[in-house]
Amino acid sequence: MRRVYLDHHAATPLDPRVHAALLELGDHWANPSSVHAEGRRSRALIERAREQVAHAIGAQAPDLVLTSGGTEACNLAVLALLASRPGAHVVTTEIEHPAVAEPIAQLEQIGRVRVTRLPVLHGRAPDPAQLLAALEPDTALCALQWVNHELGTLLPIAAYAEVCRSAGVPVFVDATQTFGKLQISMPTLDVDMLALASHKIGGPAGAGALWVKRGLDVAPLVRGGGQERGRRAGTPDVRSLAGFGLASELIAERIAAMPRVAALRDRLEAALLELGARRNAPEGARVASASNVYWPGRRSDVMVSALDLEGLAVSAGAACSSGKSEPSPVLRAVHPEEPARSEASTRLSLGVETSETDVDFAVRCCAAVVARPAV
Repeated sequence: MRRVYLDHHAATPLDPRVHAALLELGDHWANPSSVHAEGRRSRALIERAREQVAHAIGAQAPDLVLTSGGTEACNLAVLALLASRPGAHVVTTEIEHPAVAEPIAQLEQIGRVRVTRLPVLHGRAPDPAQLLAALEPDTALCALQWVNHELGTLLPIAAYAEVCRSAGVPVFVDATQTFGKLQISMPTLDVDMLALASHKIGGPAGAGALWVKRGLDVAPLVRGGGQERGRRAGTPDVRSLAGFGLASELIAERIAAMPRVAALRDRLEAALLELGARRNAPEGARVASASNVYWPGRRSDVMVSALDLEGLAVSAGAACSSGKSEPSPVLRAVHPEEPARSEASTRLSLGVETSETDVDFAVRCCAAVVARPAV
């Protein structure tokens, strides 16, 4: 049975070149903190990966904290910066990924921070003036995503950073869905921290990074060792990080493919709208890879399962929420006037591997499912 994968926002397939390079690399099991030859070989791979990832975003290698993935990088950014600021104020949006939203909510629940969440009605990014109005004298952090994980909506991060810089407020950017889709240039993007993930760019899962502006104090979440310049304890996954570095070297190819991906996304989306779907994101500023549509009268979980049986892999929202029956918090925030959207939508996300025949197959699968009575 043929299968087509349209869930690239959850995880991208491992690039064959990365896979081949890792096989050729062999097994590097030694602890990179050890001083013997085996440990030094592992350390060399870690540091090479750090340099490769840093180069891909125009950064300096010492400014990267290597992590177990994007979630840890986001948690580290939020919790570490706020650890020494009890009662401080935080500004974020209503559509952040759970890796950012949940640690902020946890701190809010125990009274450690006060939170202002900027609305993103109908998927339109808040105006920088709204961000400026939300800042308070004790605002300790603005935590903002660059690309929404469900809708693909682009937020004007450079403009937000300028607002925060003028107010002296640190900015953390979740760029896990940005890396590989848009060029990231740290010399021109004046933020304080930025999170990346390997499995969004054709690298292996289990690797990520947090870029930290030089001079900014980051208290470790994981303690028990002096790794990562004291900012993240623990023995790292050498092979996954090596794969992250290799995938980062191919990032320009992924970005160059985005216009073709956008054309395929538009072709797919037009066909879905003809089948009765409705777009959840506004036309305009969004990345090439995402199409999130509302199927009136049809449950998200039923649609995802039915399409899977047809051979099409899609999702109903963030992969970290898989198995949960709660409506999408992103769609609840974006379309509060239509709560049904949060329970009756699917996300189809394309990648550099997606072809015209994949799109045609996806349309046929969707047509077959919507031709049946709704459950």
